[in-house]
Amino acid sequence: MEINFAEKRVLIIDDHPGMRSSMRAILSAFGVILVEMASTANEAIRRLQAKPFDVIVCDYFLGDGTDGQQLLEQLRRNNVISLSTIFIMVTAERVYEKVVSAVELAPDDYLIKPFSGEVLRSRLERLMSKKLAFAPIYKLLEDGKLAEATQLCKELTKHNNKYSIDILRLLGELYVTQGKFDEAQDIYQQVVNMRAVPWARMGLATMFHYQHRHHEAEELLEEVIDEAPEYMAAYDLLSKVCESQEKNERAQQVLERAVAASPLTVHRQKDMGQLAMRNGDMETAEKAFVSVVERGKTSFFRSAEDYANLSRVQLERGKHTEALSTLRDVRESFNGSPEAEFTASVMESLVHQKTGNTAASAKALESALEIQKTHGLKSQEDLSLDLAKACFAHGKDDEAKSLIENLVRNNHDSAALIQKAKQLFNEVGKGEEGNAIVDGNVKEIIQLNNQGVMKAKEGDLDGSVQLLTEAAEKMPGNLQIILNAAQALLVHIDKRGWNEGYMESALRYINAARGISVAHPKLLSVNKLAQDVTKKYGVAA
Repeated sequence: MEINFAEKRVLIIDDHPGMRSSMRAILSAFGVILVEMASTANEAIRRLQAKPFDVIVCDYFLGDGTDGQQLLEQLRRNNVISLSTIFIMVTAERVYEKVVSAVELAPDDYLIKPFSGEVLRSRLERLMSKKLAFAPIYKLLEDGKLAEATQLCKELTKHNNKYSIDILRLLGELYVTQGKFDEAQDIYQQVVNMRAVPWARMGLATMFHYQHRHHEAEELLEEVIDEAPEYMAAYDLLSKVCESQEKNERAQQVLERAVAASPLTVHRQKDMGQLAMRNGDMETAEKAFVSVVERGKTSFFRSAEDYANLSRVQLERGKHTEALSTLRDVRESFNGSPEAEFTASVMESLVHQKTGNTAASAKALESALEIQKTHGLKSQEDLSLDLAKACFAHGKDDEAKSLIENLVRNNHDSAALIQKAKQLFNEVGKGEEGNAIVDGNVKEIIQLNNQGVMKAKEGDLDGSVQLLTEAAEKMPGNLQIILNAAQALLVHIDKRGWNEGYMESALRYINAARGISVAHPKLLSVNKLAQDVTKKYGVAA
């Protein structure tokens, strides 16, 4: 197939000016004229957010504390680049051949320096042919037409195709997205029977995990790790499976093995730090969060929460000076943004309280409360508990109880959060009262949710919608409530006829749920219902 390279927009990412110029010359030799260049990962992200590119050619070592693999994972996880974008990694190290086999989000291809222009042209032609073959599927996905994309994949699997395995992989992912776990499982089993590739066995294990068949998932993942110890995604999933069975120490050990093999992945270090903290292993937690903060300093997606985690562990270990230094760093790193100021103030209140500086602690608490009120900030779970703890320390019991009640009502099905909330009440000498508050709120949410579901089963669709949407508006962070509200609205549309307002509300709840847990099984099934309803009434999703 003849490729018109003059139409293709290419982004070159390399920290060496000479290498960027050399790559541009190689590309121009076979007709590429639309070329832009970036010297850092952050500059590349800014360019990619501003406009789409057909091809990204990225050096593995970027020299700013971020490597090309990390950049690719950030781009893919945050949907900065489309499915049709070609990403080619360039490296002088043959060891990358081992790296690329270990990652879940691999580039479309990679080149080992030195290479000729003809080699690059040949690779691009091959990749562009593949992207072109998948273009109709990608277009359907971009338009949100998952059912149509699924059907097209099914049709393509009936014919001999050099991309058959890739089509099966995409089909499995589409089934998962739509909550069709049995169909996805059949696809993954089919591929495993053909060849035991790690991603297919991972897919099977994921299905077992979603279906609460944790023991089977654990056994399968152990097999994957034994046979492909470099496949990092298997460790991540195995850790989650262990957590689901409350094997927290085992989950931490699994992540420690993964971090030892691949220490530069920030999300894994963060997960390990959280686990270690829950397990009381503060030394490991501190090491993990130090790594997260250091790596995050050069990341476009860094978070003030990372500094809160580190200062929290330092406080637990009695390292008060280090904790205050970490909080100064968060202000500098985020240029005093409201989120950074709020984070620093909450944690400073606890640190000063611990060192006996009551006046400084009270001042920091007042600052935190004022910033939260002024900017309407919604803090993470742990930081909200920290704020409640600071409120208790300064006699602001009503504010503390309100914070905890709000957390519990939005996370009533989180055993870990319930335990933390009760533990905090115990620490401030209000154990009995705290148990009553926490258990009472959990019971109330469960009853409210059950009433809404029961009304729908009894045919009172109007009552179900009213009850669950009112609850969803009061508890926008409660995943179960907002998904049940979305489902009630969609069922109402399905049974009673099209309602634009109801559909808008349902989609708003679905999007809110995505922000909480993108892979939650209930979200997948409700999302599928939304697609079915829009298709039924011939309305664009």
